[in-house]
Amino acid sequence: MTNPLETKDSNSKPNDQTSAARAFSQVIVIGPGVFGRALASCAAEGGAKVTLLGLDENALSDARQIDGLQKIMSLQTMDELGLRTLEAARIDLIILAVPCQALRNVSDWLRTKLWPILDHSQEQTVVLCAAKGIELDSLKLPHEILSELLPQDVGIGLLSGPTFAMELQAGLPTAIVVASKNDHVKRVAEQLLHRPHFRVYGSDDVVGVELGGALKNVIATVAGVVDGLELGHNARAAVVTRGLGEMAQMGVALGANPMTFLGLSGLGDLILTCTGDLSRNRRFGLTLASQHERPVNEILAEIGQVVEGYTTTRSAYLLSQKLQLDTPILKMAYEVLYEGRPVRDAVKHLLNREQKGEFDWIVR
Repeated sequence: MTNPLETKDSNSKPNDQTSAARAFSQVIVIGPGVFGRALASCAAEGGAKVTLLGLDENALSDARQIDGLQKIMSLQTMDELGLRTLEAARIDLIILAVPCQALRNVSDWLRTKLWPILDHSQEQTVVLCAAKGIELDSLKLPHEILSELLPQDVGIGLLSGPTFAMELQAGLPTAIVVASKNDHVKRVAEQLLHRPHFRVYGSDDVVGVELGGALKNVIATVAGVVDGLELGHNARAAVVTRGLGEMAQMGVALGANPMTFLGLSGLGDLILTCTGDLSRNRRFGLTLASQHERPVNEILAEIGQVVEGYTTTRSAYLLSQKLQLDTPILKMAYEVLYEGRPVRDAVKHLLNREQKGEFDWIVR
């Protein structure tokens, strides 16, 4: 991974103390997809010893084909044989770069298989979750799943923000936010991941950061539908803006700071995902609009990657109903994807809703 803007200027390099800390740090990244590989590379470039774990050899196949990757990190499978190399190791940071719906199984594996063999005699081990979504059956956010399954002495943080993994992997400038109530978690994340091209910011609003990362995928799908129907830039801007309002509304109902949704994990990620051609959620919406006669499952298979917006639409809509919120964009997305409502009919319904004030959802 190269950084086209990095220079030899000493001001762009970490100080000696930070470099030394990284050199003695060990990081595990669970999830060898593009984002997991990019995060692993950031840690490795900073001097940490990195292990990239995949479910099996098939999951690691793409990573093994990348020139030079195995020179800067170890590639292992999530089985007993692979774990032997980590036995009694002191791990400073574990990153879970997996889909939200797989988070419970991965967390259970971490608790029962990996955690017992590690050395916990020194500083608190940090677990950073990069999953974006809401669990389908329980309607729980990622931090709730981790808190339920992981040992109490784990430092938990959430990683979110406007990050196309391919651009991060290429060394292009990227900014992200780490959310945790634990200052040690934020400090470790910043120390081990922050690079000249990868800026890491801290936040204590875990719920707000999580919801921003989850709900923007739903709004991006709808924005893709608007573009696919060629409804114009005005309509897309309206969807993005009103979608941001729905995100903030749900966040406030769950105790989040509304200002968080103006940050990297809210507005930043929303802009990127609703407008960038690398967004699989936007591509999903584009295809839904242009090929509306095709079954949804067929479109998902064609994209070939996990489309978090599809599953999050269902869980987010059910959560909005549980909270008794007025979220018309979420509702229309749910009806299109899960109840077979025609795309054009859903858009027409949104345009003909009862007139309301822009911020009527705010409880004064």
